[in-house]
Amino acid sequence: MLLGFLFILGLSAALVWAWNLNWTQRRWEAYLGQEAYGEYVQGVERLKAGNVPQAQTHFETMFHLLLNSSPTPTPIPPGFGRIHLLTLMPPATPASVQATPAPPSTATPPITPSPTPIPTPSPHIQATVTAWLQEAEALAQADPCAAAERMAQVLALADTPDIERRRQELMAQCQEMVSPSPLPTPAASQVLLYTVYDVTTGYYAIHAWTLGQRTPGAPFIPQAMQPAWGMHGEIAFRRDDVEAPGLYVRFNDGEIRRITKGGDDSRPRWSPDGRQLLFSSSQRSADQSPRLYLVDVASRSVEELGPGQQGDWSRDGRIVFHGCESGGENCGLWLLDPMTLQRTQLTDNPSDHSPTWSPDGRLVAFMSGGRSNSWDVFILDVQAGIVIPTTLHPAEDGLPVWSPDGRTLGILSNREGDWAIYLWHLDDLTTERLLPVGPTLPNWQQAGFDWGVVVR
Repeated sequence: MLLGFLFILGLSAALVWAWNLNWTQRRWEAYLGQEAYGEYVQGVERLKAGNVPQAQTHFETMFHLLLNSSPTPTPIPPGFGRIHLLTLMPPATPASVQATPAPPSTATPPITPSPTPIPTPSPHIQATVTAWLQEAEALAQADPCAAAERMAQVLALADTPDIERRRQELMAQCQEMVSPSPLPTPAASQVLLYTVYDVTTGYYAIHAWTLGQRTPGAPFIPQAMQPAWGMHGEIAFRRDDVEAPGLYVRFNDGEIRRITKGGDDSRPRWSPDGRQLLFSSSQRSADQSPRLYLVDVASRSVEELGPGQQGDWSRDGRIVFHGCESGGENCGLWLLDPMTLQRTQLTDNPSDHSPTWSPDGRLVAFMSGGRSNSWDVFILDVQAGIVIPTTLHPAEDGLPVWSPDGRTLGILSNREGDWAIYLWHLDDLTTERLLPVGPTLPNWQQAGFDWGVVVR
């Protein structure tokens, strides 16, 4: 009861302070619009009066109006990130895996972050686009099918009408060469990769479940955790094995290849061009502090990006991560330009963890143990600097992951006694239970899962 009162008091003080700044009111009113801004005003007033349930209702209505008044998220073109060409084949059984400790939870009052402008794509991404365009045109005469495939990959990094138009021209030429009739459209399915713990063996395993099926399948990758979809259906994951720890990649043909050998290498995430993995580790630095790294999948060369952990790539090459200043102060979520290594702080709450970008690069979903009385999921509008709660529930909610269309969040929770994946729909702000994960999940904050579209 006392903790709840202190939380409400701290939250009220922070919002009342922000409310008294005229420039904050003007900026939020211009951004939210009159109707959504009115809901925000009422929410603040209810919060100042100590009525948290009614304040939450107004904030959810504000978010609903904000979402529906915004442009529809940009569709993900073929070849990008979470659209894959994949054959689900069981790999060989690997060695054992061990659990990893959960990150500490430091409860601090929530703070509204400062707005951060969205930068332009990095020179590395632009150089890749130029090189791929030249390669596609060079292939156009001899092999329009290969040229169309390369052009689809260009769309992943530069989605413009002229590139899409050229891709369609190449696809038409490809169809004429292969068959006089149009090529059949491959069937697409949404697939969740998630981590399960086997109490009888003490091992983790990655399972694959296709949305729409009645029951999940057998273990897809035994003794593995923290899966991440790649550009063409590759799956990066962590294996915490005493004899062969590190990060691995499972390719479309079922081959599993070891990419790093660090025992603490964790949370792999693919770069926008599909050539590198972003990961974090505490054991690679002399002071044993968590740092971000890049590994080239082909050469396996590793490059350090500086202090931080739990990073995630955006489509235009930005990295959001949990980190602190050099002296260990001002911890929270930060933004990193991987080319210049420039860092920009997004939030000031040390317990903000596991950030993940929405497909359109506008929002960041994350989990926090210091903004409420338990671990809950929040959404940060990066451009507006607004943090919005989504799952204020007494149980543990965390590890958010976006649906491919950006309209739903997958959340791991134990709100019904066992661990399960729930869906939080942004359109109507409702929550539904999707599938069970299991009664036991040690170090659940380290488990991880990912959501993608599989084209068969």
